[in-house]
Amino acid sequence: MEALPITEPVTEKVDALFLGNSYYAFNIDPEVRRFVASLDKDKVGKIVNFGSAAMLNSTYKKVKAEADKVGIAMDDKEFHCKGEFKLLHKGRPDENDLKDAAAFARQFM
Repeated sequence: MEALPITEPVTEKVDALFLGNSYYAFNIDPEVRRFVASLDKDKVGKIVNFGSAAMLNSTYKKVKAEADKVGIAMDDKEFHCKGEFKLLHKGRPDENDLKDAAAFARQFM
């Protein structure tokens, strides 16, 4: 299955929906919240969270709070790496981060 932007609705049943996101003003982006709110629990088995951020770590708890509102489970595993912001973590995610992300995704195949 191909990666789609969150502006595209989930129209087919999926066992696992990989949701990439990061922090926006110390919270998840409002578009991510709207996307999760739009999900149909009969079409999405679970959400697998992944992302990057320069200063904060995992968005897992914030995404899970939104998923709980619509009755969709979150996988307890997630992928997170550092992300570049201004001069912090220049070049991240880097090649090693991308390899780690691919290895993480393969766990679900």
